[in-house]
Amino acid sequence: MDLTLLISAGVLLGCFLALSWFAGSDAPFVPTKMGSIKKILKMAEAKKGKKFYELGSGDGRVVIEAAKLGADAYGIEQSWIRVLYSKWKSSRQNCQFYHGDIFKRNYKDADIIYTFLLHKGVAKLEEKLKTELKKGSIVITQTYHFPNWKPYKKIGDFWLYRS
Repeated sequence: MDLTLLISAGVLLGCFLALSWFAGSDAPFVPTKMGSIKKILKMAEAKKGKKFYELGSGDGRVVIEAAKLGADAYGIEQSWIRVLYSKWKSSRQNCQFYHGDIFKRNYKDADIIYTFLLHKGVAKLEEKLKTELKKGSIVITQTYHFPNWKPYKKIGDFWLYRS
């Protein structure tokens, strides 16, 4: 095989992987700082018997933390390479990761939802969650918050809402 062809194929593969890692129109990949997340998840009552979803789960760190607290934890992510990375990283935890569009799934069985999206994504998600979630479900937003839904608690960048 020609060396130029081999190098070109390697560069293309590298670009493809890089683009997949940074995929996502409603939020760039910005990992959640874990300093407060355990406290926030405990306040939202992430524990055994609860279904936790992270919408835009990135590298899986929040989903894994919810699973460590005993929740049935699920991550939905647009980047297939981040989904694969999260599955590898969480191999010993009770959590699952799915590739897909967070706006095309139904969350009627969710007890807790966590999301860290930009303004546009959060605004789009607000009405969907208000109509789908069962009464008493908790939604946690970080940094960018719902424009019309009033939170019941604010802790720094984290706002908690109840359906």
